[in-house]
Amino acid sequence: MNEHTSKKFDAELEGIRTRVLQMGGMVELQIVKAMEGLSDGDLLLIDQVIENDNRVNLLEIELDEACNQVIAKRQPTAVDLRMVSTVQKTITDLERIGDEAKRIARIGERLVAEEGDLDVMALLAELGAATRGMLRGAL
Repeated sequence: MNEHTSKKFDAELEGIRTRVLQMGGMVELQIVKAMEGLSDGDLLLIDQVIENDNRVNLLEIELDEACNQVIAKRQPTAVDLRMVSTVQKTITDLERIGDEAKRIARIGERLVAEEGDLDVMALLAELGAATRGMLRGAL
C-alpha cells in the first residue's frame, strides 16, 4: 500500500483490509463446519453454522459502512478508490458464501434426520474442501 500524508488514512485502509481477511476466515470456518457437520452428522456443528450466519451478515454491513465513510471523508483516488471498491464487492461475495454455508447446514439437518447416503456425504466433503481451497486462494 502507498503511504499517505495522513497516517490515520493509512490506518483506516489497513483496518478495513484486516477486517475483510477476518471476515474471509470466518466464512471459511463456516464452510468447514457446515461440511464437517454434514459428513459427520454433527448437529452441533450444523447449528453453529446457522447461528453464526448473523455475525457474517453484520460484519458485511459494518465493513460496507466503513468503506462508505472512507469514500465520504477521504475522497480516495486511483489505487485507494479501487481498493475500497474491491473490498465492497468482496464483502458482498463473502456474505453470499456465508449464506451458502448456512444453506449447506440446513440441508445437513435434513440429511442427518433422514440418515442420508454416506457416499453422497463423502463426495460433498470433497467438494467442500475444494471450495475452501478456492476461497483461501482468492483471499
